[in-house]
Amino acid sequence: TSRETWPDLTKFMRPSSRCLGKQRLDAIAVYMKRKIESKESEIRAVTFDLDDTIWKGYETLKRANDKMFEWLEVHAPRCTQKYNQKAFSDLMRSVGEQNSDISHNFTALRKKALEIALRDTGYEAQQQTKVEAAFNTFISFRNDVLLYDDSIETLEDLRSKGVIVGAITNGNANVWEVDSVKSLFDFAVRAEDAGEAKPNPAPFEKAMECFHQVLLDAGVSERSTISSILAASNVLHVGDSMTSDVAGANNAGFKSVLLDRHANLQKPSASSLASKAVDSTPDYTITGLKELCSKF
Repeated sequence: TSRETWPDLTKFMRPSSRCLGKQRLDAIAVYMKRKIESKESEIRAVTFDLDDTIWKGYETLKRANDKMFEWLEVHAPRCTQKYNQKAFSDLMRSVGEQNSDISHNFTALRKKALEIALRDTGYEAQQQTKVEAAFNTFISFRNDVLLYDDSIETLEDLRSKGVIVGAITNGNANVWEVDSVKSLFDFAVRAEDAGEAKPNPAPFEKAMECFHQVLLDAGVSERSTISSILAASNVLHVGDSMTSDVAGANNAGFKSVLLDRHANLQKPSASSLASKAVDSTPDYTITGLKELCSKF
């Protein structure tokens, strides 16, 4: 689909080879026009966190780290002799603390930590080649995610209704490389592309721009009136973190949904919010994704 694109949205939207087709855009247009005319609900669109929401973040990350270390044990054994996984994790954390400009970017942090670890263990001559190979091993498994049982059914149900479905993630998994879900999202905002991580506003602001671009593509509204058709308050953001997802969404004007799969009744953690005055109370709390479907 050829289109006029809002500034800097290409990295967030579906790649051109898989851009939204006429059938999908028509379904979105029908759904949005029905919502506008009926005024039946103020909820009109949705974004999802990914790690520990759509897929099992801890398990996926652990496997990816394990595979990267298996590669390093063969191709850079001195590195793994000095840096086990905990030491490497500590190194990444230190790199983030010392380089605030990339603290939101897990790709840059991992590559920088690999550079340091390899240089520190005598692989300076082959450093860049080994950094890229080790990272490529990691990211291939990072994108080979372990889904929750309710994820695909929920995403398919929402899309079948014509709901625009986006992702907002602090992680560096690439939705468009995840075969099981790449056809189920209309756009995806990663912190490393947005320039900030949740709960900061930039990822949510980029998501709103993506929503508006999709609506323009679907012919639902002119650019001048697009914000009245879909405002932040018309969007649900679903995630497992009280800080990144709930407080971040609330601060951005989204409706927040806390996904509490184990019914832990989480309490807010303000550790990364510093002095920001935000509301950490979710608008809704669910224990499974299928509970969302009744809201659309």
